[in-house]
Amino acid sequence: MKTLVVSSSKGQLKIQQMAFVLVALMIFMSFVALIFVSLRVANLKGDVNSLKEEEAREVIRKISSLPEFSFQSKGDCSQCIDLDKVLLLKERNSYKGFWDFDYLAIEKIYPSSEGECLKENYPNCASITLINKSSDVGAITRSFVSICRWESSREGYFKCEMGQVLASGGSIK
Repeated sequence: MKTLVVSSSKGQLKIQQMAFVLVALMIFMSFVALIFVSLRVANLKGDVNSLKEEEAREVIRKISSLPEFSFQSKGDCSQCIDLDKVLLLKERNSYKGFWDFDYLAIEKIYPSSEGECLKENYPNCASITLINKSSDVGAITRSFVSICRWESSREGYFKCEMGQVLASGGSIK
């Protein structure tokens, strides 16, 4: 009886080595692709936040000229906000979803005061918060404006003070 003996040749060994190298190369490329995709997804969250902040900046630049905020006077005051209008606007529920912000407020800078503006403490207050959807509002963008109101003392006159508009487009969670 004759037994068959299988002997491995150098050609088969080289083919096996090439197969192992190709498998290792494919695994390595998969890891590189996985790391690239995970970094790209992480950067995507930051890109969305920065786009929302940029949108908030653009809207803030235009917000003082809206009829709901603008101060109408005989002189030229394109960056003036009528604080009386804003206080009345705060109480209207029809404007709650009008702007796509997580946070929108008008704040008096000088002269300094404290507290949220209500009808009871107006005009001795510091800020009017129009929108505050959550505690995590993201990066707040601000723009400096003049805030004006009607002062009824001394036969009535318009009083303008330094203020700022604060807005946040929100953050991605």
